[in-house]
Parts: sequence; structure tokens; C-alpha cells
Amino acid sequence: MKSLAADLGVTTMALYRHVDDKENLLVLSLDAVAEPLGAIDFPDDPRDRITTAMTELYRTLTAHPWVPEALIRPQRAGRGALLLVDAVLGAAHDLTGDHRTALAAYRALWSLTLGSVLSHLRQRAEGTPLTTERMDDLVATLPPGAVPNLRACAELDGTPSTVDDFAAGLAAMMTGLFGPAES
Repeated sequence: MKSLAADLGVTTMALYRHVDDKENLLVLSLDAVAEPLGAIDFPDDPRDRITTAMTELYRTLTAHPWVPEALIRPQRAGRGALLLVDAVLGAAHDLTGDHRTALAAYRALWSLTLGSVLSHLRQRAEGTPLTTERMDDLVATLPPGAVPNLRACAELDGTPSTVDDFAAGLAAMMTGLFGPAES
């Protein structure tokens, strides 16, 4: 609260005149961040609906680095996020015909999105790519022929992740979840 008050140029007590406590402030803030997600005009095609939803979610979470940590506690979500989740679940159901499978697909898509966001935020905070000295040192302790795939991919992963990287991963995951897109 002190940090927020300082950022806003007000006293901590001035904040408490408007919100009861930090939890209420977080919930109000999450609502504000999530509200635009509820206004997305989703395409009719289920694959496009999922791609639009998850890409907007990725953009929102990378633009607001405090949100992923705030979501750790249960029952914290903005109203707009609920509409986005419903759109993804509906699209996954359209593709699979089964709510249980749609839920499993949503959970996989959420895991990809959150993992990509956390990787992006870490890289941005450190100003370094994923291949850090620590990882290079650790790989160097392994026999020369060990982890050849990790070594090959580490050479490709020299720049911070972008929304395009996320889109490529999302497309690959959707093919795995729902099969190839019809031409």
C-alpha cells in the first residue's frame, strides 16, 4: 500500500479512504485490468476464438507484471477474465464435443500462457535471454553427449520471448489438443 501510495503521490491513509484493505484494492485492480478482456469481439471460428483469447490474455499479463502473482490466491479474478475463460471453454467444447475434454484443454492452454508470461517477465526483469550463465555452467558439468536437445535448443533461444513466440507455441499446442486445422 505504501508503494502504491507513493506511486500515486498520495498518503497511505488516503488510499484507505477509498478501499478497505489491500485485498479489496487487489480485487478492484484485477477487475480494472480484466475488464477489456470481457469486451473482446471473438471470431466465430473456435480455433480463432481460442487464439484471440489466449493472445489477448498473454498481452494483458505481460503488460501488468503484478497480475500473475496476484492470481495465486484463490477467488481472485476480474469479471472480464471470466468472460474470456467462458469463450475459451466454449470454443474448446465446440472442437471436442465434451466439457471434460474442453476443461482439460483450457487448463493446458492456461499453463502454456502463464508459463510464457512468466518466462517473458523474467527475461524482461533480468534483461537477459533464457540461456544464463548459471544454466551454461550447469550444462557444462554434464558429459559432452548429454542433453543434446537442450544444448541445440539453448542456442536457438538467445533472445527474449515475444508475442510471436507465444503465438507459435499456442499454434503447436492447439494442433496437439485439437488436431490439425482444416484447410
